[in-house]
Amino acid sequence: MEMSTHNVLKFLTFSAFVWLGLISVPTISNAQVREGNPIDTLRKQKRDSNWNESNDSEDDVKDEGTRIRPHNVPNNVPNNVPTGDRFFYSGNKIFPDNVQKLNLPPPPDQALATTKQVPDEYMVGPGDQFLINFWGRIEDNIIVSIDSEAKLFIPRLGVIDCTGKTYKETLKQLDALISNKMRGVSFSISLYKERVFKIYVLGAVNSPGPLEVKASTRAGEAIRLASGVKSNGSSQFIEVRRGRKVIYVNLLDFELTGNFQSNPFMTDSDVIFVPQLSDFVTISGSVSKTGPFEIARTKNLPEIIEILGGLTVNADQTKPYRLSRVSQTGERISVNIIANEKQRTSNRDVLVDNLVLQHGDEVFVPSSPYFIPSRSTEIYVTGAVKLPGPKPYRPSSAIEEYIGLSGGFTDRADQQSIVVQRSDGSKIDGTERLAIEPGDTIYIPERTFKFWQDHLAIVTTFLTLATSIIVLAGK
Repeated sequence: MEMSTHNVLKFLTFSAFVWLGLISVPTISNAQVREGNPIDTLRKQKRDSNWNESNDSEDDVKDEGTRIRPHNVPNNVPNNVPTGDRFFYSGNKIFPDNVQKLNLPPPPDQALATTKQVPDEYMVGPGDQFLINFWGRIEDNIIVSIDSEAKLFIPRLGVIDCTGKTYKETLKQLDALISNKMRGVSFSISLYKERVFKIYVLGAVNSPGPLEVKASTRAGEAIRLASGVKSNGSSQFIEVRRGRKVIYVNLLDFELTGNFQSNPFMTDSDVIFVPQLSDFVTISGSVSKTGPFEIARTKNLPEIIEILGGLTVNADQTKPYRLSRVSQTGERISVNIIANEKQRTSNRDVLVDNLVLQHGDEVFVPSSPYFIPSRSTEIYVTGAVKLPGPKPYRPSSAIEEYIGLSGGFTDRADQQSIVVQRSDGSKIDGTERLAIEPGDTIYIPERTFKFWQDHLAIVTTFLTLATSIIVLAGK
């Protein structure tokens, strides 16, 4: 029988739509053919499809009033569940078996515990693994990794780009992706495993070379893994070379203020370079943080003391500071640093506001003779020691041990005039062997010399040396 022109056009149009994918034609398997009438099977598939899409449409009810339920939906699923969510009712597990998972069941109300809290500013990258737990209408978990192109793919849900993203930003992206795809499902996201990579620590460190670190490692931790900074190394102007970018690390600032910007996280192929000490001064005495301080950015003494945490509670602010400086002739001279003209005792005294520190200067901040804390269980060491301040009480420890904990004597310490003051106010000669009690204050005074006495000692030494040379020459 010949087809009419109209029927031919309808057939060609239908075929073109099928070829372009605009119309889907249900397929009938051999098993379905064997089970019954293929036409009835197609009708059943159409009714199933309409039931999924219409959401309680009257057209999807059989004549006897029984709803046709798709074979992959359990009987306990309510009929009014939206179409997009019905996929997740096919069973408790929604991810393929070949996807990495945990063998332990996820907790019902929170993510599985990770090793430690991850900071929001942690930079994610290739190799980081995330654990996602689902609970409620479904029970499942999945571990996903960031690939070499900084992409994070979640099967059946989608992919996000993690390039240059922090941990907080990545969690926000994952939350949005999952929330849009899985309505009414509770979930939690956590960093399951950090990536490990190689960096280099070079320069003035005790063990320079390559290191393998985790992404949560900061610059200071990496330097400690390299056995720390050498005594002649800088702690204020450390460089992290990241490609063409240089990030400066200030471990002194981090130690004193806890500023994490001064101690950044490491990332792949970073190079840490610790330079030698630049121009520096040495601060000792009653200052919170004593030791060398590089003066590349400031030479102002009050500002430097403020950076170092300020004065300690036992600092004697009525007395002038002491400055030791190398003169142009190579000799080291000592002068007083005064706060105002009332403290001036010599023309050599320098006002602190007029002082400009130089490389090699040494500044000592004096302490008050006695500092008696209230109900203290510590021992306070003040005066001419390198690290004055409170020290933990140790039963049966002698004065010498507490002085050792304080860094030892300074060059001007008067070791024959040590005084111990008890918490009741009584004073004891510290040169005698005695038991130190909680709350005691150990005071080591300084030897005091007048200007002319210092020069007399130098001249006397010179004359003695000259006399010895003359005597030897005469022989």
